[in-house]
Formats: sequence, C-alpha cells, structure tokens
Amino acid sequence: MKQMEKGFLGFLTLLGLAMIPVWFNKRPRKDWTIVFLLAGFLSGMLDMFATAHKLIRYPSQIFGKKMNISLLFDYLLLPNIGVLYNQLTYKSGFWLALIRALLFSIPMTIVEYLLEKHTNLIVWQKWNWFYTFASVTIFLLLERAFMAFIRKSVNPLHLLKKKFIKLKRTIA
Repeated sequence: MKQMEKGFLGFLTLLGLAMIPVWFNKRPRKDWTIVFLLAGFLSGMLDMFATAHKLIRYPSQIFGKKMNISLLFDYLLLPNIGVLYNQLTYKSGFWLALIRALLFSIPMTIVEYLLEKHTNLIVWQKWNWFYTFASVTIFLLLERAFMAFIRKSVNPLHLLKKKFIKLKRTIA
C-alpha cells in the first residue's frame, strides 16, 4: 500500500474515533448508540453483499490483511455519519431530513469517487458514483425512519396517549 494511502486511512481512523465522544455527549445517548450499532451492522452486511457480488473491491486495507469489506467505512465512519445525521434531523420533517441526507451523501460520493479514481483503496467493478449516492441517501433515510419508529414505540407518553384514546373510545 502506498504511504499516502496508509496515512489517509490512519487519518480517517483517528477522525472516526475522535467523533465518538462528540456525539456521545449529546442526549439521548441510548438513541445515538443504537444508531451507531445499527449502522455498523447494516453497513457491514450490505458491503458483504456488494463485495460477494463483485460490485466493489478493496485492494488496500488499513490492517494489511486483504478483506472483503472496508472495516473503517462500515464500522466507524458511516456509523458516525449516521449518528450526526440523526442528531441534525432529530425533530425535522421529511423534506428537511431529505435535504440533509443529500448534504451528507453528496460529499461522501465525491470523496469515494476521488478515492476510486486516484487510489487503490476502492475499485468499482460493477458500481458507479450514482449507486454510492443513492445507497448512502437511502441508508440515512431508512436508518432515521427506523429510529423514529423505535422512539415512537417505546415513548411512555406516546403509549399512554394511545391507551387514553382507546379508553375514551370505549367509554363514548
């Protein structure tokens, strides 16, 4: 692996590790931890699918061992980005959340495009920039929708309100 590529991966690793205390200090920590772990799990699974179907390859790895997935992106960078996106869209409506998802996915797509063209960190085989753009945008929106569903289903006030409405209907 070229020295520049190794340095870039090291920088991204340090950046990803440094981002964790930033989002972890915001409440509700439980939600952000779920987002982080969910993003890592889903990203790793989707990356395994993409590499198994020879859509993407990662010839250079930070740990020197050739792997079928990008550990750094799947388990550190994308989860951090997912948490930051969820924090920024916590109380946003759909359209603002969509715009913010685009504001996250466009720079990520540009960076991946440049890495694919100028380094040996990622090789697109049956992939292109649009697939990255669409998949990251959809990923962020689905992850946010999942968290909204979880928040709504476990929110005691929401459940109490539902029970009250049901009780009101039976009395009337």
